[in-house]
Amino acid sequence: MENPLEYSTIEELSGLLSSSKLSTKELIFHLLERSKRLDPLLNVWVTINPDLASKNYVHNNTSVLDGIPIGIKDIYCTEDMKTTCCSPIYEEYNPGYDAQAVKLLRQGNAVIMGKTVTTQFACGDPPPTKNPWNFSRTPGGSSSGSAVGVASGIFPAALGSQTAGSVLRPASYNGIVGFKPTYGLVSRHGVFPVALSLDTMGWFTRSVTDATILLRHLEGYDHADKDSQNITLDFASLEPKVPSTPPLIGVVENFYYENSDHSTLENFKLLIEKLSKAGAKVEVTGKTFNFDQIINSHKTIMNCEASHTHKNNHGLRPHDFAPKVKEIIEDGLRTPVYEYIEAKHFQQEFTTQVSEVLKKYDVLIMPTAMSGAPTTESTGQPVFQAPWTMAGVPAISLPYELDSDGMPLGVQIISTHFDDLKLLSTSMWIEKVVNFTQKPSILNNQSF
Repeated sequence: MENPLEYSTIEELSGLLSSSKLSTKELIFHLLERSKRLDPLLNVWVTINPDLASKNYVHNNTSVLDGIPIGIKDIYCTEDMKTTCCSPIYEEYNPGYDAQAVKLLRQGNAVIMGKTVTTQFACGDPPPTKNPWNFSRTPGGSSSGSAVGVASGIFPAALGSQTAGSVLRPASYNGIVGFKPTYGLVSRHGVFPVALSLDTMGWFTRSVTDATILLRHLEGYDHADKDSQNITLDFASLEPKVPSTPPLIGVVENFYYENSDHSTLENFKLLIEKLSKAGAKVEVTGKTFNFDQIINSHKTIMNCEASHTHKNNHGLRPHDFAPKVKEIIEDGLRTPVYEYIEAKHFQQEFTTQVSEVLKKYDVLIMPTAMSGAPTTESTGQPVFQAPWTMAGVPAISLPYELDSDGMPLGVQIISTHFDDLKLLSTSMWIEKVVNFTQKPSILNNQSF
């Protein structure tokens, strides 16, 4: 096998398991041993599933996920483990039921390996988790533990969530694939909210194919989620695969080029050249997007809705909130109602505008983040990812190069609503052209 077990994909591991070349128990013990060595350094886990080592696993070949270990961001409810949101308010909370996404993973016979570190309440306060590429750099947030666990070979896939940029930015900073489906396509039932009109489920994998495997298992209508959409993707007729015809790509330059650091910008321009040479037709677009208004409106919506989510606990236990979460809540409480209504109206206008622009292209692309991972004083800026979260369109980040400091860079790719399969198919084409294979040298990290 080309990759050692810790860096194998879901697709590769599933093949080994189904052919009996590897047992689920052998895989779990291998990853548990790796976790025991690395987690004291990386801080991926809040809780490891207590049944992992003792359970008698039966592999029945009914699902590609059968026997695949998966990490779960600690805002997803789990019936057999506590769900803390990494907050002292919920440090002993046992919900006693599974979030819908976790339930669907269990139905596919996936192995829930444990609960991963999130920034407190999935907001912006720096986590204890370390970036495996460089311990002095942030892993990003809020899905920090999930991203780092995949990047460091502790598990092949993990669930996260995105309200601004909490899947795509950590994916970029850690050199892995991060996927956020269309808003409403995957149920949020049983997931602690930040802002309900923005919160979108998402996940981390090592390949676009693996991201597609998880989408197949997790998409679907759920009456328990008020924003769930009764739309089922036709995997039978639109099975994502690398397209034979190179895609038509729209590059959003203005805001992204103006705010990227030098290394990010130069590497992204080289990526555009590489895609063009491979046959893609590339055009500049998005000049009419008002990014100042987009960012301000997103912030207003997120802060107002987050203040509603947390108002009771904030009133009772204000000192138990981390500084960034507290700032978000208090800003939302101060915001006049008319500003929230204006922001919601603009969200509708921008969503329509994005849909119109995407009628011409297979995908839009831009850098995922302003730079490689910054230092650990912050989780990085979400402004490059937030516009597409606000528009509710599917988005993915693929690693494509290392910057001048040796940190991974991601390309952000988006498509129109419920065109998730086209996005994944086009991303497979880009992934093949890029052929990013670098992995973090954790044992050589200067902070080891």
